[in-house]
Amino acid sequence: MHGDAKRLTKMLQGASTRFVIPIYQRNYDWKREQCQRLFDDLEDVAHENRQSHFFGSIVSQSDYDDRRILIDGQQRITTTYLLLAALLTQIQQNHIEVNRANLYDFIRYEYLVDRYDESDQKLKLKLVKDDQNALAQVMNGNEENFVEGSNITENYRYFLDRISHTDLNADQLKDAIESLEVIDIRLEPDDDAQLIFESLNSTGLGLSEGDKIRNFILMNLPEAEQEAYYEKYWNPIEQNTDYDVSAFIRDYLTSRTRRTPVINRVYPVFRKFATNHEMEPLLQELLRFSEYYGFIIGRLHTDPNTEIALHRLGLLEMGVVNPFLLSVLEYSDSGHLSREDLVNALDVVENYLFRRWVCGIGTNALNKVFEDLHYEALRAVSDGAEYCEALKYALLRREASSRFPRDEEFKQAYWNRNFYAIGRKRLYLYDRLENSDNVERVNIVTMLEDGVLSVEHIMPQTLSRQWRESLGEDASVTHKEWLNRMGNLTLTGYNSQYSNSEFLEKRNRDHGFADSGLKLNRYVASCDTWGRNEILQRQELIWKRFLTIWPQIDTTYHPTVKEHEQHSLDEDFDYRNRKIAAYTFQGARHTTKTWVEAIRGVLVSLYEIAPATIHAIADSDRFPARYFSHSQINRGFEVSNNLWFNPESNTPTKIGIMRRIIEKIPEVESTDLSFELYDE
Repeated sequence: MHGDAKRLTKMLQGASTRFVIPIYQRNYDWKREQCQRLFDDLEDVAHENRQSHFFGSIVSQSDYDDRRILIDGQQRITTTYLLLAALLTQIQQNHIEVNRANLYDFIRYEYLVDRYDESDQKLKLKLVKDDQNALAQVMNGNEENFVEGSNITENYRYFLDRISHTDLNADQLKDAIESLEVIDIRLEPDDDAQLIFESLNSTGLGLSEGDKIRNFILMNLPEAEQEAYYEKYWNPIEQNTDYDVSAFIRDYLTSRTRRTPVINRVYPVFRKFATNHEMEPLLQELLRFSEYYGFIIGRLHTDPNTEIALHRLGLLEMGVVNPFLLSVLEYSDSGHLSREDLVNALDVVENYLFRRWVCGIGTNALNKVFEDLHYEALRAVSDGAEYCEALKYALLRREASSRFPRDEEFKQAYWNRNFYAIGRKRLYLYDRLENSDNVERVNIVTMLEDGVLSVEHIMPQTLSRQWRESLGEDASVTHKEWLNRMGNLTLTGYNSQYSNSEFLEKRNRDHGFADSGLKLNRYVASCDTWGRNEILQRQELIWKRFLTIWPQIDTTYHPTVKEHEQHSLDEDFDYRNRKIAAYTFQGARHTTKTWVEAIRGVLVSLYEIAPATIHAIADSDRFPARYFSHSQINRGFEVSNNLWFNPESNTPTKIGIMRRIIEKIPEVESTDLSFELYDE
């Protein structure tokens, strides 16, 4: 690899020069903001008579002749090319003053086009497929054929406008463009292009994790295979996932490894995962899973009942469930689960998520739940259970922050919850309440999103004198207590017209509650007054509907041999009165008889990973330093030479020590450590 400073336009010169963007690169994505900054800089260069302006680096690898494969610098070269093309157009159309007689031909044939090549390859820049088509139409100059929505088209038009309004003439602007100076880095044949690419893009140049994975897969393949793999696998994967490949692969990895990668570290986790797989079979599996992902996000269509169940889960907006959904969709697709049982399984998960949301239980524990849920169910299936019964058992046996709320907790939360300020969850809630599982459906979601329907307080948010009189002497108490409860909320398309009108006016007016076609308004339409008693009765009616739509679940399955509970360090779990059978650290399982033995094994492993961090914790004046010593401790154990640990503490304290240490070590995550437990 060698590099030197060079004018960017000099790199474009030469009849056989071609800059080729390989298929594994992302599309051209500079926006108006970057183009504006470039043009502003060029105007400053011209006004200040500067001779050069640094414009970053260009990294390329020679293919043959003067054909250069761009490893890094696509955005800079493409933007400069578009600016030169726009300048050419404005010269041709006399929209800018020109002093040099042959300036048009000079720019066209020195920088943009090979005058001797009549083929489609005459342009000196070859972009990826869609971008190349947009660039060809721009260079052909027929605006009717321009590719709308392309950044190529948009930025070209932006430059046309800027050139028509600049105070520079064409010669001055051309000179300013020629002042752009880059570091031209050319790789040798034996240079590792992927390694260099990663180093260049490790400091935030805007590549997504999906971009890095695409490059990793395609970069070192021969060009013909790059094209074939891109067309056969990668492009369909992008389309199936609505171009959010990073999120998809994160969920795929979670479903496969039962560990959730940090969002900005999906690429290194994938690279490590891929080392154990042949690339084409792995791409085939990714393509298949991307279709499941397309079903989940509504990008692709599956059978109607599954589609409805997945749509409802999507309305809950809890993407943490996706790894489980990928696994169960594959399980069903492989013939192990009927479509009916698949829908029943999805209903169980929906019930679990909704009940937890109503009860206000935090979502922190859900990552671990849905990493393991399918595999927990499969263990029960291998013990003779039906899948749905196994799934119910796996959820019902969970405790603390991952629990499945029973009716008592669900009811208490329902009767006390503010159901008005719930954001987009209203789409899900009112769709389920109005439609349940009816075939004749009202499109509640679309009408709420489009503002056709809105949530209405039957007893209004602001009480008029008439409302106070109708509510009686406890009007303020009733209003404060029941305003945002489910019994006082409904849907209407005439919210602004109702305002805080009296109840009978709301009921009897044109398009009032009496005229409403919504089931939610049937009881309201039957009432002659609206106060505490009516709200209470409707609250009770809707509660019964809650129990019908989201019933308490139970299971007939019980394991033939009692299983150990498994909890990871990141869970909010009460470890009191639990004995340990085994622990798993970074994928390695270790059987153990005591907590002391387990903590010793974990601490020794952590010391091997980060000895300096362990010593820093031991030498500090904060928890858990007092449990460490540099001299021997009676009934303690040695972590390393001259570092001892005192295990004389209760189990929750031991767990707290592990959490505090692991949060200080970047190479380790709390999900790396889990315990298998049983009751004392």
